Amino acid sequence: MTGVLQVEDVKRLQHAFNALQAGQAVTAERMLRAMAAPVRNHPDALYIFASARRAQGDMAGARMAFEAALKGGATNPQLWNAYGNHLHDMGDGAAAIAALQRAVAVQPRYAEGWINLAIVATDQMQFGIAEEALDQAARIAPQDDRILHVQGAMAQAQGRPEAAAAAYRALLVRKPSDLRACYNLATALRASDDRASALEAIERAIDGGLDIAPALTLRAHILAEMGRFDDAVAQYQAALRRYPDHVDAQDTLARLLPQIGREAEAFDAFDLAIEQQPRHIQLLLAGIRVAMDIRDHDRALGLIDRAQPMLDDPDQLSVVRIRALGLAGRHGDAIDLARTLAAADPARAGLQANLAQLLLAQGDPDEALSHALLATRHAPLDQTGWALLTVIWRLLEDEREHWLAGYDHYVRDLDIGTPDGWSNQSAFLVDLRESLERLHVTTAHPADQTLRGGTQTRGDLFDRRRCPVIMALKRQLHRCTQSALADLPNQPRHPLLDRRTGDIQFSGSWSVRLRENGRHVPHIHPQGWISSAFYVALPNDVPAEDRSGEGTILFGVPDDALNLTALPPRRVIQPQAGRLVLFPSYLWHGTAPFSGSQSRLTIAFDALPA
Repeated sequence: MTGVLQVEDVKRLQHAFNALQAGQAVTAERMLRAMAAPVRNHPDALYIFASARRAQGDMAGARMAFEAALKGGATNPQLWNAYGNHLHDMGDGAAAIAALQRAVAVQPRYAEGWINLAIVATDQMQFGIAEEALDQAARIAPQDDRILHVQGAMAQAQGRPEAAAAAYRALLVRKPSDLRACYNLATALRASDDRASALEAIERAIDGGLDIAPALTLRAHILAEMGRFDDAVAQYQAALRRYPDHVDAQDTLARLLPQIGREAEAFDAFDLAIEQQPRHIQLLLAGIRVAMDIRDHDRALGLIDRAQPMLDDPDQLSVVRIRALGLAGRHGDAIDLARTLAAADPARAGLQANLAQLLLAQGDPDEALSHALLATRHAPLDQTGWALLTVIWRLLEDEREHWLAGYDHYVRDLDIGTPDGWSNQSAFLVDLRESLERLHVTTAHPADQTLRGGTQTRGDLFDRRRCPVIMALKRQLHRCTQSALADLPNQPRHPLLDRRTGDIQFSGSWSVRLRENGRHVPHIHPQGWISSAFYVALPNDVPAEDRSGEGTILFGVPDDALNLTALPPRRVIQPQAGRLVLFPSYLWHGTAPFSGSQSRLTIAFDALPA
């Protein structure tokens, strides 16, 4: 049973708490340690001690102190609330929810506890708990602005950006000066495909004084998505002058510049930031990712050399180093390093896949086989190991190639029909083409993608909620893909067939516009399951008999880096407008160039089991 504090003890605790509130956590802790044991071990003292340890970054020590305080203060809802918030900050979401539920069980009319429970439950995607908590909070404290904030955040997390925007708008009616609500409204409007209103909202926040990196960067993102590239680049640069270590702005700017004809500038902002903060590890890691994606492998190796000594795990960047060495043409160095590391840690799937790829490129499918198999064993959902096996088993004339690849069975060529609302497919494709052409606003392909001689839309195409023709296509493609998968046979342990759940979810979508002689180099989709090509418009100014083989999609010819370009394709499909080609994401695929002055317009998506 907790003892009763004397008046002088209460005063001393108040002084310690005041020091903590003034940002003097070390002083507060020192004052507590000087108190007698009965006072020092009182729940109120332990709460202050926990808060002081937390303020000094000792999260584990703070948790222990909170738990000690609760042994004598289990009926204190504020203590449970503070403990729950601390657990949430430590990343222990389930325990945080349990603690906050204890807080409101102890005091059912504790609005603060209900609101924090809703926040944590939303973060953990426990929407039933969150909705109940918000209902309770609204009954107790209907005017608390945080309720609308959490309603908006929960709607965003549920994929309902229009509902999120409504919540933030209601909050701004009540409190027009809430800059955080303006920022959140902008993110919701952007997600609901209302970029003009999103730009207005974020500019209202910035003009009101919200000078933070995410807000400045969000404005740049919206400008870029509206095709205002000069304004977007200027905004990214302005954000990076204020916050040079903001990785989102650095990453996006570096990837955008090559798409608008300014590839030479891609790394300027990164270089300046790294020069200013040479030991900023997140900045270095982001630079490595971008350098790899835009194929500047020598730059990537230099950044890896700088970053690796700063990491607790000296092998953290080893797979990236191996890839960079191989792509830079230093195959011997890459293989030596990969063999050493793979022998020490056979369960590293990425390492095994990279070693298999290097051995294939050196003409050794026999040794590559064991490493590719290990890659699929330790990372069965990653498509890379399976893709390598389609080639290895082919070279070894192993029948398992046909079990895995199934070019005649698993590659499906379908007519999607006519979506509801259009009289025929031709009329639908005309409307779709017009909508897509408006989205192709860059002048060059993304440096990290596989197309050559064309452009790709920015962002997720199927997020264009305000475009009826794209939404109609999304529904039609969903139905066609589900139906095609349902027709396939059952096959235990097969990486395509054994993952079916009866439904799919799109994990990425985009449109590609290829110019004359444009093509896709052979590639796979490592994080996919089902991939696709839907043909919207094809060049028609060259007679069909003169276009034999042009623009075809080729399956079974691997990445040029494997030095196997002499392998003929296993299956070839001639595209037709209105046709959908579906295939496993691990199948190597690319396209043949085409002639003619007109462009070719396609849509692609990846899907995962729902």
